[in-house]
Amino acid sequence: MSEISPTGDPWTRFSRDPRDPAVSTLRTGDVDRAVLTDVLGEAFSDGRLTREEYDERADEAVRARTYGDFLPLMQDLVPTSGAAAPPVRRGDSPDLQRAAVKAYERKRRDSWVEAVTITLICTGIWLAISLAGGGFDPHFPWPIIVAVIAFADSIETTASREKYIEKERAKLERKARKQERKELPGS
Repeated sequence: MSEISPTGDPWTRFSRDPRDPAVSTLRTGDVDRAVLTDVLGEAFSDGRLTREEYDERADEAVRARTYGDFLPLMQDLVPTSGAAAPPVRRGDSPDLQRAAVKAYERKRRDSWVEAVTITLICTGIWLAISLAGGGFDPHFPWPIIVAVIAFADSIETTASREKYIEKERAKLERKARKQERKELPGS
């Protein structure tokens, strides 16, 4: 289930706090609309919204264009008072980039080591079976099939470098934002 609870603070999950009057006219993105839909879904699953209310608000959430459009949909579901959460800043830190590249390099190395290891083990088993009758009686070379599959994964990992690094960077940014929120006063 979602991280939101009736007593939780969903405001920190938005990239900008919809309660902040300074951002009420700013256009929102799909990620923030997804957070809003999550809040509505949690309220529906808790029984705080009827099916009709949920459907109506979910439709409005999909059509919401500004942060100001979010408040009317949430004001009777979660507390709207309190300090506005500071905007979440995108991490442009070179440390995040280095950590993402390092994680990719580790994954690439591990995938190649795994492919070689699996291929060697299967080839050893095949050789043992082929030599079991006292002479060399090669059976169907099935380790080739295993090797093709194992190395295809390694090649795919190597070829999708940028995609993996971006995905890892996004994960590290989410982790950093979560840590920042824990360190905020009143958290």
